[in-house]
Amino acid sequence: MSTAKSLTDEQIAMIRQWADDGAELSDIQKRLSEEFEIKFTYLETRFLLEDQKIELKPKEVPEPVQEEDSSEDEAVEAENVEEDDPVVIGSEVAVTIDTVLRPGALISGQASFAGGDRAAWWLDQEGRLGLDPASPEFRPTEDQMRAFQIELQRTIQESGM
Repeated sequence: MSTAKSLTDEQIAMIRQWADDGAELSDIQKRLSEEFEIKFTYLETRFLLEDQKIELKPKEVPEPVQEEDSSEDEAVEAENVEEDDPVVIGSEVAVTIDTVLRPGALISGQASFAGGDRAAWWLDQEGRLGLDPASPEFRPTEDQMRAFQIELQRTIQESGM
C-alpha cells in the first residue's frame, strides 16, 4: 500500500499537471505505475487526489449535431413551435422528450396524435411503456399506437439516449 507521503513535491506537481491536462483517475493510476514505478490501487489514487486537493476536469460532452431541414415550409413551422410542444407535421404522430423526467421513469415525454389528441408517455425501469391521454375519452387505435412506437423509437435514437 502506497501513500501520498512517499511522493516528492515534483511528483505531486506532475500528477497535478496530468489532472489539468484532462487525465482521468485510471490514467493517473497507470502513469504512477509506469513513470514513477509506484503501485497505487484505484481507491488509493482517488484518496491521493483528494488529500492533495487535485481535481479532475469533468468530461466534455459533445453537443449533438442537428441536421438541417430540406424543406423551407418545415423550417418555418419548426420556428413557430415551442421545443416541448409536440406538433403533428406530415405524419400521424409527433413525439417529444421531457427535459424533466416523470417520477419513476427512465425517460418520458409528450405525444400528439393526428386529430389533435395528446398524451403523456413514459418508459419505466422495467422497460414498460405507459401512455396517459390528456382526454379520458381518447384511446389510440392500433395504427396510431404503431405509428407512435415507431416515432418514439426514432426520437429516442436521435436524442442519443
